[in-house]
Amino acid sequence: MNFISYNDCPISINGENFYAVSAELSSRSAVEGSRVADGSLDKYASASPHDATISIDYFVTGQDERILFLTGNTPCSGSFGGIEFSGAYLDKYSVNIKPYKPVQISTSFRVFSGYKEALSSSSFYSTGIDVANGARSDLANFNEDNLGINNPISIDYTISCERIPNFVIGSEFPQDVILGKVKKQMTVMGENIGGLIGYSGKGIAEVSITPKTINNISRGQTLVCGGVVSSQRLSVQENGLVGGNISIEESIR
Repeated sequence: MNFISYNDCPISINGENFYAVSAELSSRSAVEGSRVADGSLDKYASASPHDATISIDYFVTGQDERILFLTGNTPCSGSFGGIEFSGAYLDKYSVNIKPYKPVQISTSFRVFSGYKEALSSSSFYSTGIDVANGARSDLANFNEDNLGINNPISIDYTISCERIPNFVIGSEFPQDVILGKVKKQMTVMGENIGGLIGYSGKGIAEVSITPKTINNISRGQTLVCGGVVSSQRLSVQENGLVGGNISIEESIR
């Protein structure tokens, strides 16, 4: 087959196509060589379950961000350029916000039921889109008294979901997948870090972000994070400005 253009490689989750900036599908088998008594190679065999992942970077184009609903016990299915997958669980959801830049989301899924079909050319068409932008997104409680920063220039928001597969004898795929720890983390860059934290961190009031378009239309759900400031960093370089960087962590489960 010929090489396929990115225009002809649609990405979908639960039947919904995405305006993907980039996407990656990976499949890895942990095979090891089995050797007999004289040291010669007998065969190759798997030493652990199949490792399959899907990663997608995309823009939010609607009022609902459906991927955010997958942080619980709900699996999903989808396709990558004609390659179909199911039994996929979201394990990381990240949002990046900067001034006058489209709000970009990065997601990764662990696929526990394997792939089928093969890469093929396809496409989908739509009218113009209106994506969220850092210039208009609303921030709440991002101030010096709460975070130590009045002027945020970059925000990264991440939800991490631990997935624990339960394998039984005689089955290639897990019998079920258990939701483990769920953690939110937010990293904010700005002009300061406020008072320095001690060994127990610093509790903060809940902060929130509402992504909006340049036309002031909401896109996706409001993102919230509380918890504690767990790390701080100040840096400066020659002919530059002092920059602050703080990380907030919140344990959900």
